Amino acid sequence: MENSEDIYCYQPLKPKVATATTFEITVEGEKLRVKNQHINCLFSNLTAATFDACYNDYVQHLNMNFAPVYINGKLYQLKPIEQEYLMQKIITSWIYYYTINNLPVEVKRADFTHPYMVDYVLGLLDGKFGKDTEVSLAVGASILRQDLEEYNSNVAGRRRYYDR
Repeated sequence: MENSEDIYCYQPLKPKVATATTFEITVEGEKLRVKNQHINCLFSNLTAATFDACYNDYVQHLNMNFAPVYINGKLYQLKPIEQEYLMQKIITSWIYYYTINNLPVEVKRADFTHPYMVDYVLGLLDGKFGKDTEVSLAVGASILRQDLEEYNSNVAGRRRYYDR
């Protein structure tokens, strides 16, 4: 049984994304360019059809929590466009990782619990709620379905990694 509170949760009824209308998809030589207002990636070893299949496989497994977070009586959450950006960034980044390393694209729980996931949300949350503020940390933990202490530790680790 899948855990609906986990970042990795197969959701077969989740609507598929029409990647052909969500992204401008073109062929450049032997590579596939996928871009829109959020994304501009060049993939090797993919066709438009395989990109669509991979992207939607991620959509059905990635289970971020975009529910509002209440802190001191105030409601905080990402706007739909920010949620869309985050989903697109995470999914295309993982597909890129696999294709650039000539690996088969495979959705794994380990990808969604990898420290890179914190990187993907930090830039957005730092800009929206301030760097390492109570709100930024609480919203990030909620989105990635991590407890606050674990998320704070992950953020501190990522800050150390980039400050070295």
